[in-house]
Amino acid sequence: MSNSATIRKETNRFSFRWETASNTGRNTNLRRSHESNEQTTFNGGQPFMNNKRTSTTKQMAPHLTAEKQMKENSRKRDDRRTRRTVGALQKSLIKLLLKKPLRDITITELTESADISRTTFYLHYTDINDLFSSLEDDIYRRFEKIIHESLVDSSMILHIEVDKSGIVQLPTLYEVFKFIDDNTDLCIILLTNPDSTFLNRIWEEGRTTLMSKTAATHDRKVNRAFEYYYYTIANGVRGLIEHWLETGMKESVDEVYRISTDYIVHNLSFLQRESTQQKGIALT
Repeated sequence: MSNSATIRKETNRFSFRWETASNTGRNTNLRRSHESNEQTTFNGGQPFMNNKRTSTTKQMAPHLTAEKQMKENSRKRDDRRTRRTVGALQKSLIKLLLKKPLRDITITELTESADISRTTFYLHYTDINDLFSSLEDDIYRRFEKIIHESLVDSSMILHIEVDKSGIVQLPTLYEVFKFIDDNTDLCIILLTNPDSTFLNRIWEEGRTTLMSKTAATHDRKVNRAFEYYYYTIANGVRGLIEHWLETGMKESVDEVYRISTDYIVHNLSFLQRESTQQKGIALT
């Protein structure tokens, strides 16, 4: 065998041994890595603490998730419990207000009627007036939303729709009458109780919203006409609602809504003369 052939044979043998050793080392490392991974997990994947950065995160995450879930469930239970308590107190207050003025109602008779302890009452309110104010605020926010929706269209004074029969509709006004029909006792309290500021707040919110809308497009004289129109309509609808309640709500929601809508639309002509030369906000 020539020297060159001998050298190639030895070189190939050395190369084979080196590759074998290298592969063996890699396999050993892979086995060690696999064994290490197997040793760092137990009990459904919970890590030991030997790999601190990774294992700590994996170990704490399920614990934090469970804790957050417990807090969320507790919050929901508390929210439901609070809603039930507040609802019971409000219903009892309305029931008592149908019989006597607010100043004559005591916390004792209120809590007995609601079947709630005085301690629980004081967790939510400071006194009877605080409860009544909270009740008013809840309803005011609903009506405030209705007011703004009724003025949502910037090209019109009121949000008016025309149905397929060509009849003018005021959708937000219908919501008002439907709410009154669904919450009659509450509305009687808010409309007739001398301690209530509900109507004054509603009328002022409506006036402010309307005047802010017309101020940029009409002169002072026309804006005064708008203001008079608003008070004419507001007091007319208020009288209609009060009469409806005082006479036992003999008319259906649809009937009293139709009367009110016709009254509002008819009186829009009150503004026509003053705004004929104005551009911007349309009447209808």
